[in-house]
Amino acid sequence: MPALLLLTGPSAGLRYEVLSDMAIGRSPSCEIPLRDDQVSRKHAQLTVSEGQVRLADLDSRNGTLVNGARISNEVVLYPGDRVLVGSTMAVFEPPPVTLVEGGPTSPGHVPIEEVLPHVGAAAALYSAGTALLGATSEAMVLRRLADEVARALSADRAAALLGTNTGLLTAAVSGAEAMAVPRSLAQVALERKELVQAESEMCAPLVASGGMPFGVLYATRADSAFTGGEGQLLAALGRLGGRRTRRCARGWSRRTSPVLLGASRVMRALGEAARRAANSAAPVVLHGEPGTGKTQLARVIHARSPRALEPLVVVDCRQPADAVEEALFGRASAPGRPPVASALLRADQGSLLLQHVDALSRGAAERLARLMARRVAPARQGGEEPVDVRLLVTSVAPVALQGTRGEVEASLARALMGFELEVPPLRDRRQDVLVLLERFVARAARRVRREPPTLGPEAKRLLADYSWPQNVRELELVAERLGLLYAGGRVGALHLPPEVQQGSTAIDAQTLQARVGRLERDAIAEALRESGGKKVRAAALLGISRPTLDKKIGEYGLAVARGRRGEEGR
Repeated sequence: MPALLLLTGPSAGLRYEVLSDMAIGRSPSCEIPLRDDQVSRKHAQLTVSEGQVRLADLDSRNGTLVNGARISNEVVLYPGDRVLVGSTMAVFEPPPVTLVEGGPTSPGHVPIEEVLPHVGAAAALYSAGTALLGATSEAMVLRRLADEVARALSADRAAALLGTNTGLLTAAVSGAEAMAVPRSLAQVALERKELVQAESEMCAPLVASGGMPFGVLYATRADSAFTGGEGQLLAALGRLGGRRTRRCARGWSRRTSPVLLGASRVMRALGEAARRAANSAAPVVLHGEPGTGKTQLARVIHARSPRALEPLVVVDCRQPADAVEEALFGRASAPGRPPVASALLRADQGSLLLQHVDALSRGAAERLARLMARRVAPARQGGEEPVDVRLLVTSVAPVALQGTRGEVEASLARALMGFELEVPPLRDRRQDVLVLLERFVARAARRVRREPPTLGPEAKRLLADYSWPQNVRELELVAERLGLLYAGGRVGALHLPPEVQQGSTAIDAQTLQARVGRLERDAIAEALRESGGKKVRAAALLGISRPTLDKKIGEYGLAVARGRRGEEGR
């Protein structure tokens, strides 16, 4: 019987039999609901037809992958296919297991608790393996690894250190707030891939099988010397932790790392401000016109911060008030309704991004400010528990200014005092238009597995001159249309949307005659370029006669490129 078995993600372990059409998504109305911020409300659709199960992506934000490849059209699923939706990996129709008669005639019966190791190296490796399997990020792996090293070796202090461009960076410490590691020990472990053991301290490489060390495990103990067996155990933990760290890193790299694109002066200044904000723990307010890319900038700040390996939880405050409060503060279980963990709790050690914070209700804003002041979140089982969350918010105007106007609750405005970054509109950074456009066009062309189209000179000029009233959001929509419709071809002025062809920098002041004239001039110029300066071919492209084309060229003062033999195109 066809089925999906969820291997990873928030619903790992669940099995869904696919007997009819089923939707996969974050919405509770989906037949396969996934409570995952990386999953769209309606993410993908399973369809049963003629004995086959087909999977289609529903224009989701992060896409659907089958066997590691992003799908753009409906695909047929075969037994063993792996489907990735957000952070959930599922296998389709796992091979069946049949129970048969036979086996030992007099089997022994021993409770599993008595079989599992409780002391010694085996118990330490079992404990570490269990702890690391539940880790969902590199940072969590390293924290648990440091704790397991301290416990397994009865060490006074233990640490997991990662390598960086500037040396070693302490990633996790157990038994102290901070500690110093002898540089010579760490260098030998890293460079020679060896265990370094002294009487009271040991250092082992953190490495995945077949690779080079990317960090070290360190342990120190004052009351007794480490034994050879304990050195073997530390080396084994270094290999076990290295493999799990790399596994989490690969899962992270499957998602596109956010980047801040643009070479204009204002974007370089914004990038520097974002770098300073990322290195701080203070709240960040990102304000600007709709569609300028405030959410993308928030993702960049989180990705460059020390919290990058921890979750970024996003809540859109424009949703209905009850939905926003449920997302922010959670919901207790009820008959037929599973509990919902609060966004504050899910963002522990990471960042909470509030989109359009000015739309947050006053009651919710006051409660959020109180919780943030006390650094607590509603617990799953009732009550409260401590959390460490950094707030990132987006708004049309500065929150401090909205607080003085009464548009944002005053206590929340005070809690958000920190960095304020203004994201400029696209018309103030026209130098970035073509950079962004080329990236969006290439991304759209990849969806249909084609080469991106080539932009003609006139098309580039019109795109750069357009004022983009809806900012980056509008540019992205136009680029996706061009990338999908003209993949592998050439985009001329006539292929652009009418508003871009007409130009909006002074569109309100233009007469109808001026608009038609500009459109006609651009079309003739593009046709001449397409034909390589051959007027007969250009006239045919435009659907006019050669004499009419000559007349128009004279009226608009257009220059005609010469042919290869130095003659004007005929």
